Amino acid sequence: MPNDKQIDNTEPEGLAKPSDFLPLLPFVMTFGVRLMDERPGEVTVEMPFQKAFSTPPDLFPASMVGAIGDIAAVSACLSMLPAGWACATLDYTVKMTGPARGEKLRARGRVLQNGRTLSVGAADIFAVTGNEEKLCGSVLASTRNHRL
Repeated sequence: MPNDKQIDNTEPEGLAKPSDFLPLLPFVMTFGVRLMDERPGEVTVEMPFQKAFSTPPDLFPASMVGAIGDIAAVSACLSMLPAGWACATLDYTVKMTGPARGEKLRARGRVLQNGRTLSVGAADIFAVTGNEEKLCGSVLASTRNHRL
């Protein structure tokens, strides 16, 4: 197995920005995902409830919880890569921890391991109604990192 060295994030051009990359992904736009906060190693995204992507009785299905968790976890990994780099999901797993019922989903992604070719991120996903958040799932994702 190759040595997966840590990435040097001190390059003059800075770090990659999820806010530049996410709008280029059609499925992100179709799901109505919005980037709420981005910092190196941390990203928060939200997805509104849409009947077209729901299950009875008005729940977000595990597939949508997984999708927004994947977006948050992978975007957090992207935020630690040098500018001019991108990443793609290799795999992810979603664990449901409660019903995903609410006005929207909020996913908070973070980097667990930042590597040159592979990174690992995680996200906690909350069902949100008004100001109340309820944890409904967690995602663990790995990425393949590459220069654009």
